[in-house]
Amino acid sequence: MYTFSEHARVKMEERCITESDVINALNRRIGDPLPGKSGTIVIRGHASGGRIIRIVLGAHDKNNIITVFEE
Repeated sequence: MYTFSEHARVKMEERCITESDVINALNRRIGDPLPGKSGTIVIRGHASGGRIIRIVLGAHDKNNIITVFEE
């Protein structure tokens, strides 16, 4: 089960990305996870409408979504 940081929720609202989009992208990943800054993990995946989004997971808690953005 994934949790969303407050920052992720704010950015998702600003960027019109829903929780459903994030879950779809996590389930429909593109390639292997990538290393992010300060030990975070970045996952690319397919969201609704053909969009590709990036999901940044926490360095210490890989189930905590730090932020989300569209490519």
